[in-house]
Amino acid sequence: MNHVFISYRHQGEDHVRAVRRLGDLLRQAKIPVALDQFYVDAHPGGPDEGWPKWCEDRATKSACVLIIASAGWFAAYEKIGEPGTGLGAASEADLFRQAMWDEQGNNARIRVTFLDKVELETVPPRLRTWHQFRPFACDRDLEQMIAWVAERLGLHGVKSPTVHWPEALPDFQPDIANRRVNEWPAIRNMLAGKTRHRILLLEAETGYGKSELIEWSVSYATRLQIPVAHLDFKANYGSVADILGWVCLGLGDYLPNFAGQGADKTHLLVKDLRTLRQPVLLVLDTFDKATADFQDWACQNLLAEVERALSVTVIVAGQPRLPDPQEMRWRTVARRLRLGPIREVADWEPWISRRYPDFAKRKVDVSTLVWASGGVPRPFTDMCRTIANQPLP
Repeated sequence: MNHVFISYRHQGEDHVRAVRRLGDLLRQAKIPVALDQFYVDAHPGGPDEGWPKWCEDRATKSACVLIIASAGWFAAYEKIGEPGTGLGAASEADLFRQAMWDEQGNNARIRVTFLDKVELETVPPRLRTWHQFRPFACDRDLEQMIAWVAERLGLHGVKSPTVHWPEALPDFQPDIANRRVNEWPAIRNMLAGKTRHRILLLEAETGYGKSELIEWSVSYATRLQIPVAHLDFKANYGSVADILGWVCLGLGDYLPNFAGQGADKTHLLVKDLRTLRQPVLLVLDTFDKATADFQDWACQNLLAEVERALSVTVIVAGQPRLPDPQEMRWRTVARRLRLGPIREVADWEPWISRRYPDFAKRKVDVSTLVWASGGVPRPFTDMCRTIANQPLP
């Protein structure tokens, strides 16, 4: 069977979704994939020969196999799991063990692939000998995995679905206090493709510097030549179709099918986003003021596509009423950041020295400003502006 068979154990929704994401990546590279999830999509009734026979045929006859590392799959291999559990993985593991025995260790068609954090010592000793892939950890591993599979299948001209992210700009420093410690590195790393998080939720009450952080993010993405679609829902955009039109204004040059067919067909937007290899940034600002219909559509459809749309980054900003990513299908690629007050004087002093270098001459007590403002950025900066506008004594 000239395809790659993905052998894994069903262990929770996140693990199953990660396996499907791997299968999608292989398919995007035009590589034929044998995966139970794909088979059920095409044959809702399952295989006529039954799942045991279907799995056994693919375990023994596939040109190459990717074993998805997990504690459960390894327990099935070692026969140390609870009786009656993991039977499919255990059956495949037995066949793989026998094949490696028959081949006297010359294993040309089976490799272990890590999609999640799994301790190396949990890998059975018999499986540690061969090279291991970590395709979600870095582009290099993804490219190596696809190159190996293509070689095993005799495929030529296969292109890896990796995204070429821009290098971070070390000389770009946003003129913001404290947010350079946690929030800004998260944004910078996301736009450089150095983190699995490609959805950032910025939560903050009014006056905590959320809008300023968004402005710096858009400016930085522009410097990196990353196309940006910035939607601020303080404006009344209307229906979902109207909102998609505004997305097209920012990203239309990179979404040919979607833009070419009226920019109102969501399935074409999804198609273009999945095949896109140019990093883009979508900003959904003041998201809490978006209509309930759009919020539901964005959470259930648009943000859910980020797992498969490898070049899409999203910043969702608003009041502390944003959706909880842990309750969403896209939780594995999302990170929530809550902007709080900045109460440390040392965090404000560099900002003041840049913005108001004459404050030392004015003998301004920064600790008093922090106390009076509660460390909330807007009243703090308002007081600084008021002081700066006063004539020197």
